Amino acid sequence: MANVRGKEIDNTHLSIEQAEARGFIHRDYIAHCLRWTHVAKYLHLQARYKTARIIDIGCGKDMPLARMLYTSRLAPEHYVGIEYNKMEIPDMFKNSNFKPKLVSGIDFTQMEMLPPEAMYDFGEHQINGISTRPSGHNYSVCFEVLEHVEPIKAIAILDHLPGFLSSDSISWFSTPCWDEKVGAAANHVNEMTYEAFGSLLEEMGYKILMHWGTFASIKDYKDELPRYELKEAFDRLREYYDSNYLATVFAPLFPHKARNVLWETQYVGKLKIEERKFKPINKLEGRLGSSDKWRDLVKCLDCARNYVRT
Repeated sequence: MANVRGKEIDNTHLSIEQAEARGFIHRDYIAHCLRWTHVAKYLHLQARYKTARIIDIGCGKDMPLARMLYTSRLAPEHYVGIEYNKMEIPDMFKNSNFKPKLVSGIDFTQMEMLPPEAMYDFGEHQINGISTRPSGHNYSVCFEVLEHVEPIKAIAILDHLPGFLSSDSISWFSTPCWDEKVGAAANHVNEMTYEAFGSLLEEMGYKILMHWGTFASIKDYKDELPRYELKEAFDRLREYYDSNYLATVFAPLFPHKARNVLWETQYVGKLKIEERKFKPINKLEGRLGSSDKWRDLVKCLDCARNYVRT
């Protein structure tokens, strides 16, 4: 059994309606919003959005990243969302100048992949009848997806993605950091430890440029505060903010203590030893994730395409 619901692919998602139904905005959704604003901030700098060609893996029911970029007047040159669930493009885009594309009801790892010689050819290509320019995306986003699939499928997504990217692309990922003492969320199939996912990215050819915690429990990082002379600031902010908001304010400073991390990477194919920040995945000790199949994470060393293509 993969998760407590017995699913190997769990297609649940967190919407603003679910967040509001709780009567307050939980740290999970605050972190969602801040992930999108991080991408928006990056694209706003140097007007990168004007030449941005984005592929959004697991774009979500409401296409929140596309919506936020549009309402922030940061509509990219090209955007395509890929979604496992069957869905339609939100109505707000019907009469807008920005026309995001959508491929839904599909397993991303089964989408047509271009041969290596075509990877850097930024031309129009048809996938499922939609022009997605797969070889020319210079930005990719995969937020809160990999914990919803088994390790082998997570490896397959990381293995498949480079075929849709340009040579100078930036790829963002986010996923929970599994803590055996806390356990995984009921709808999560495959939460991985901080060390395991960092190593997995590097094994799959993604150079880690930066990474930040998106939310963290106070008990996990409070002992770090004095070292950075942040204890007084933390205490003053705590007088006003509740733990949900504080969880997102200090988490970026302590990714190794966070319950969820955003990773900014660049696919390079094979990392030099000095470029690595994490131990090889087969050198890590202890259990690497919540899935009963967590040992499959080491199969990334043999390349996922040998295991998952059907």
